[in-house]
Amino acid sequence: MAIKRKVKRRVRQLGMIGRLWRNCKLLVLLCLVAAVAYGFWYSKQDAATQRRSQEQIIVGLDFLIELKATNGDVDEILNWVVQQIPASLGNVIAVADVEGADRYTFAGVPVSARPVKLLKNKGYIVGYDETLRNPAWVAYRLERGEGAATSERPETFEADRRTRARVDHYDYSNSGYDRGHMAPNYAIDLVFGERAQKETFLMSNIVPQKPELNQRPWKDLEQTVANRYVRDYEEIWVITGPIYREPVSRLRSGVAVPSAFFKVIVDVVEPAGVRALAVILEQDVADSSKMSQHLVTIDEVEAATGLDLLSMLDDESEAALEADLSKRLW
Repeated sequence: MAIKRKVKRRVRQLGMIGRLWRNCKLLVLLCLVAAVAYGFWYSKQDAATQRRSQEQIIVGLDFLIELKATNGDVDEILNWVVQQIPASLGNVIAVADVEGADRYTFAGVPVSARPVKLLKNKGYIVGYDETLRNPAWVAYRLERGEGAATSERPETFEADRRTRARVDHYDYSNSGYDRGHMAPNYAIDLVFGERAQKETFLMSNIVPQKPELNQRPWKDLEQTVANRYVRDYEEIWVITGPIYREPVSRLRSGVAVPSAFFKVIVDVVEPAGVRALAVILEQDVADSSKMSQHLVTIDEVEAATGLDLLSMLDDESEAALEADLSKRLW
């Protein structure tokens, strides 16, 4: 009897597999027919309609990518598909010769209304605010290479003796805030190596961040830039830092606590074009929110921080780039 039951179970399983395969074949056939029909329709449309159609497809794919239910492998495939669609580039702003591009910044260091001290490190540069005891901004450039992030994480953070504030590791102890990197140790290690990675643990690169932000959305964004953007776009410039709103609270050690954080990412699209996206993440950002919901213009970042970014672009290009609102993360 047991053998008969096993045989019947096996027959049922084979029957289910057969039905599934037949249904899959039908689905594949329907997809192929739909693709051919869409391709024929698309070829007959004008450029504006084709662009709108591309954008609609991208919206659908981005929705799938941002679903928490999909895994990293599926997201990689979907991102690859999106990259093949011309409209995925977004708005590329034509610029004249760019002045001020160097190993750290694109079109000059941020200009601050408040006094800041420039601190140059191997992999990043800081505009440090001694009064707030935090970096006002941090800038770095990432480029594609053959390196790997293998350096060990130091056990403690180190006071930066170049600053008067001399904030140290223990100034954050029992505060309820993480020591949040502005220049991320993983990305800097990946591109510049161990010495540069160790410098990201200087307290002049650190700002109070709530654990829910630092360990989830902020980290996810850093990983996306370091892994996918650098791989796909070869070279990326990043400016990042805190945003304060009155009244500004402080830790017991006197370190100011930001209300939010910004990140501006710049990509040069050859020939002679530039695109950018900007994100503002609140300290209390919901982990369930989609990163695309936090996209803003560079103008909004400047209004929130008092910084003048990309100031060495010509006025027309700067105005166009900073007013552009990216519809999606790249």
